[in-house]
Parts: sequence; C-alpha cells; structure tokens
Amino acid sequence: MKMFHCVWILAFALLAGVVTAPAYAGIDIDFGVAAKIDDRTDLYFSISSRYFDQDRDTVSRWGMRYRDPDDLAVLLFIHRHTGRSLDELYGLRQQRGLTWWEIAVRFGMPADVWFVPVQRDPGPPYGKAYGHWKNHKHDRGTPVDLSDADLRNLVAVRMVHEYYGVSVDIAMEWRSGGQDLRVLMTDEYEKRHGNPHDTTAVASGKSAKPGKGHGRKK
Repeated sequence: MKMFHCVWILAFALLAGVVTAPAYAGIDIDFGVAAKIDDRTDLYFSISSRYFDQDRDTVSRWGMRYRDPDDLAVLLFIHRHTGRSLDELYGLRQQRGLTWWEIAVRFGMPADVWFVPVQRDPGPPYGKAYGHWKNHKHDRGTPVDLSDADLRNLVAVRMVHEYYGVSVDIAMEWRSGGQDLRVLMTDEYEKRHGNPHDTTAVASGKSAKPGKGHGRKK
C-alpha cells in the first residue's frame, strides 16, 4: 500500500509537470528552400504564421498593412487571446484610433498574459511595464495602462523566448538593442538554418547550415 501511494504521488507530480509546462518550448523549424531568405519580410511572415498558428496568406495580407512589423505581432497576439476577428481589431486600431492596450482591455484580456515571469528587475525598456504589472498583482485596484511601445516590447520578448526557446533574459537582451521583430526573428533564423539561397556556399560545396544553438547575439 505504501509503495502504491508513492507511485501515485509520483504519477501525479509528472502529470502536473506536463499540464503546467509552457505551451511553447522552442518551435523553430527550417522552412527549407521554400523560405525566401533574401526577403526578410516574407520570412518573418512565415515565422509569424507558425508561431501564431495562422494561415500564411492571412499573415502576409495583414502584415502588409503595418509599417512596423511589431504591430503585426501585437495584432495576432490579441487575436489569439480574444478570438476577435482580425478585421474588427484592425478597424478599432486604424479607424477608431484606439491604442493596443485599449483594444485588449475592451475585450477583457487580463494584464498577466502580456508578461513572461522574470527573476530580476528587467530594467529598461521593460521596467516601467513590469512595475505596473507588479503593482497590479499586489493591488488589483491599481490601474494598468501600457503604451503601444510597452506592448510591442512585451510581445517581442515572448515571441523570441517561445519561438527560439532561449531564456527570457536573452530575449530581453536581444530586444534591448532596438531591433524590430522582423530583424530579430530572421537574423536568428539565418544563424540557425543558414541561407539556402547563398549561391556562393552552394558553388563551393559548403553547407549552408552552420548548425543550431545560439545562446547569445554577437
């Protein structure tokens, strides 16, 4: 009976670990020659399509409407968490002039979904947003009002962290350099998978893939 009890506890613990595991733990794949590596925008759309589980043509169509590639990610992030149509979200943003935060609040998105837990004070450009979140968690009466820039940064960190499976600290470090998501995601893709359109490498007989595993940007 005692052994049975121990086995049950162990099974429960393993099950709990599975249930509470992150939904994303590095979902990066090699798109092969189908990826237009020379076109960073096209590659970014392919990566976004996989991460947000959206049809590639849909991502491309909506992505072309935004000058800032970070806004595409925020749009798809809100769509994922609210289930509202992309047309509706776009209309509120472009026609009604609402901020991303106002749109999220309008559809009941909790503040917690924007944040990836960190072990330390993240500092700029995340410190203000995390400060709001910390105060909100301790005092639900504390209002939270995050800017478009805050939400772009938060979605960028989460996307890099979850898509490439790097730590939150590293994702924040990459983002702190001021590069947008299109640059961050495609630069790391090329480092991991190489450029299949690199005719110099092909002609020389060298592999276009330098291998995987990049913990830190150079």
